[in-house]
Amino acid sequence: MRDDIYMLWLSSLVHQVGSRKLNFLLETFGGARDIFNASHEALRVVMPNAHYAFGCMTTNRSLEYIEALLEKMESQGIVYISRDNPRFPTLLLEIPDPPVGIFFIGTLPPDSAEKIAIIGSRKCSEYGKLTARILAQPLAASGIVIVSGMARGVDSMAHQGALQGGGQTIAVLGCGVDICYPAENKQLREGIIQNGCVLSEYPPGVRPAPAFFPARNRIISGLCSGVVVTEADTKSGTLITVDQAQEQGREVFAVPGNISSKLSQGTNQLIRDGAHPVSDHNDILHVLGIETQNIQKPQNKPQIAKTNLAPDEKRVYDNLSLEPVSFDMLADVAGIEISKLHLICTGLELKGLAKKLPGSRYIRN
Repeated sequence: MRDDIYMLWLSSLVHQVGSRKLNFLLETFGGARDIFNASHEALRVVMPNAHYAFGCMTTNRSLEYIEALLEKMESQGIVYISRDNPRFPTLLLEIPDPPVGIFFIGTLPPDSAEKIAIIGSRKCSEYGKLTARILAQPLAASGIVIVSGMARGVDSMAHQGALQGGGQTIAVLGCGVDICYPAENKQLREGIIQNGCVLSEYPPGVRPAPAFFPARNRIISGLCSGVVVTEADTKSGTLITVDQAQEQGREVFAVPGNISSKLSQGTNQLIRDGAHPVSDHNDILHVLGIETQNIQKPQNKPQIAKTNLAPDEKRVYDNLSLEPVSFDMLADVAGIEISKLHLICTGLELKGLAKKLPGSRYIRN
């Protein structure tokens, strides 16, 4: 029986034992097979105070347990590769505390493909969502694999942008890959699986838990050569990923934001601390030394539609941006009567050029 089987057994315990302890055991015993075959006394010597972890390892240490796990994975289309496998991502091997192995559904992009993470707050503004999509779409169209966490907000928009760009994307989860979290991302998850994969170090059936997400974040940054933060406040969990990326030696990028917005304080601080500022996707490609001459730019249908605007429509559109503007303010700056402006805004929405937000505010779409 191959050692990958024993690595699978070890990976199946990561949510109970922890990645650091598993790495410690591998270093101490020399291999997963040796841990599997170790006596209770030998395990107790190296785990004197870890009673719960010791119990989990000794309870589930059987070939029957591994066979049942393999059957479950096969029925759900889940693939496992250990870090001893040649297909395991090379960059992920280089990080502190690398995962013992990874589970995924879909197609793992090749190791040679350049990967960039786009991350940000779950509670983000329309600006944060749109910048994630605006950056992800042309990057994916150029062959860059977009990596994120499939969370609400920025993460979801990064994956959507990658799919719209016709490229590949990887969603790294803080739960088993057989679980859709958050539940409303079921359709997005299917799109990711068809154009990349959902990936986790946690075995199938493991539910999401707060303690799993910081560990998940080290894999997001570990897979990539660079990490882009589109929006985050100073207390955002996104900044934990940035710390991990810096520890891993990855390039860190940040999108500047409105100085009056609390949600941009984290990204603006990152730029003050030395992160690369990003105004468009070319800034990222330049820093990473990626050739841009062969980039195939995605079609931009709204740009085509904009050429057919009536003068009043164009005046309103030109006064829209990614920053929300109230209906009354839009009427003032565009110099258009309220009754007429309602019709114009509705028309721009139907053409996909504007988006109405709560509170009768509008942004450019």
